[in-house]
Amino acid sequence: MKNLFSGLLLAVLSLLLFAAAAEVYVRLTESDGENFDIEMWRYAGDLKRVSDIPGMGHEHVPGRSGVYMGVPVAINAHGWRDKDYPLNKPEDAVRIMMLGDSVTFGWGAPPEGVTANLLEDMLNQGGGRLYEVLNTGIGNTNTAMQSAYFLNEGYRFKPDIVVLNYFINDAEPTPARKENVFVEHFYSAVFLAGRLDVFMRTYFGRGDWRRYYQNLYHEDQSGWQTAKAALRQLAAFCRSEGIRLMVVNYPELHELSPYPFQAASDLVAAEAEAEGLPFVDLLPTVAGEEPRSLWVTATDAHPNGKAAARFAARIKQALAESFPQAF
Repeated sequence: MKNLFSGLLLAVLSLLLFAAAAEVYVRLTESDGENFDIEMWRYAGDLKRVSDIPGMGHEHVPGRSGVYMGVPVAINAHGWRDKDYPLNKPEDAVRIMMLGDSVTFGWGAPPEGVTANLLEDMLNQGGGRLYEVLNTGIGNTNTAMQSAYFLNEGYRFKPDIVVLNYFINDAEPTPARKENVFVEHFYSAVFLAGRLDVFMRTYFGRGDWRRYYQNLYHEDQSGWQTAKAALRQLAAFCRSEGIRLMVVNYPELHELSPYPFQAASDLVAAEAEAEGLPFVDLLPTVAGEEPRSLWVTATDAHPNGKAAARFAARIKQALAESFPQAF
């Protein structure tokens, strides 16, 4: 019995020593700001909190800041990656509110490489009328969560125009918070979980990303049904308040030609058309580019400054075409 106890104790101590060594190793080798899994984990832990807004899930903590993927991120008093704005816009200004996820947020891009910031700069180049572009993007949110934010909070800023920035994964169900003490507190757990996921995808075909995204748009998928309902609710509210609404579709940047998700884009376009909304597909702005030339890092396909500049220019053009009275 004594030998059994000693053996168990030795095994536990060995596991603890291994775990400690793994944690030290990961912190020393993966602290360059380029490991997507760890940086997203840090961002969630540092800058997010559970939201009290029904259907919102999570939100940014106002006033927090940090460096993620090697770029500075500062959250303003409203919970956005943007400068502060008063509730009431300046006289004669045109206020545009961008709703979206990490693509809108500008994950991995410095402030000067974020689509919303570039759009605001482009709109104000001619002088004269003032244009404000409010970036309310939050990482790991979907259309339903973004609509919930606007209907409960964002509308208070009285935007003239709302741009719903849509990405292929916006048809995912709203994520449920799961308590995991290891993943919440240890770099090594996040790193190993990420490596295991890559291994399973590579050698066992688990969750092929193309098939996964395509399957989100089957009519029996609850996430897609929820996204459509959220779009309709957002459109109805904007109509009732005299707010112009536009849907902008961002391409998934792993493969551009041929594009594997055109069918999904067409479904989103049909929903926008059914609500009488302008729909802008940004794929043509980058279709001829080598995909990796548009990524924030060699392994992270979020849009970099080059892609953001193309996107902002097209959105500017579409806004002027769709809402000429404001431009």
